[in-house]
Amino acid sequence: MKLIDVGGRNNEIIPDGYQEWIIDTLDPLTLDLTCDGISSVFVNIKKASKLGIKMTVLENAGCSLLIWNNTTSPVEFDENYVVNKNSYLNLAYGECNTADIQRNSIVSLVDDGATAMIKSATLCKNKKNTSILCQSLAPHTTGNMENYSVVLEGGDYKMEATGKIHKGAYGSKSHQTSRALTFDDKQKATIIPKLLIDENDVEASHATSVGQIDENQMVYLQSRGLTQKQVLSLITIGYLMPIADFIENEELQTVLRREIESKVVESCSI
Repeated sequence: MKLIDVGGRNNEIIPDGYQEWIIDTLDPLTLDLTCDGISSVFVNIKKASKLGIKMTVLENAGCSLLIWNNTTSPVEFDENYVVNKNSYLNLAYGECNTADIQRNSIVSLVDDGATAMIKSATLCKNKKNTSILCQSLAPHTTGNMENYSVVLEGGDYKMEATGKIHKGAYGSKSHQTSRALTFDDKQKATIIPKLLIDENDVEASHATSVGQIDENQMVYLQSRGLTQKQVLSLITIGYLMPIADFIENEELQTVLRREIESKVVESCSI
């Protein structure tokens, strides 16, 4: 495993293969990244205040990027990704921390065969406000989004997910799924799904749900000997755990599974 401390660095050519980057600075930071091969990057954010990411995925290249937020203070994210011909970007966000965030993320598919998969898993006990735009600017491009969140006491979660297909981007696809789970009426969750379509020959869909756990499911699990807090923890872990497998690295997956379980148990026990 290659460990790179990117605090204060930019203009990075992303190496092929797997690497782990640590961000550990409260100074405003912008990463200017280029991917010209096949790479997987785990970005572990231990400390940040304002973080910008500009990434270009060149023709016939691909990058899987998992941004894992471990901060304890508010962070503003401003992200812009460009995916070129016959290339892919797999982008994921893991948010199991207790700090506020504000995120604006734009993914642009600019040439034939460009694809993007965007995923997020959020444990929210505070204010998390995210806007994600995935736009098709050329024919035969594909953008998919999957957003899952669990909102606990004191949580204020907002997700604006937009799929946009521009005029001339025929044969393109835009699909999204967003789900927010709450456990009582005191928690606030808002999902705003948008499809902006300016072309006829396309595929597009969205599915959205916001609501509480089924009461019958809760009663059943408690009848099996589980406490209410244990049920809460198990369901929350089930919502968030898939993000741990986003990058194919067994050591990383094991670490993230343990971290998710630990943070969920801690959050749900309060």
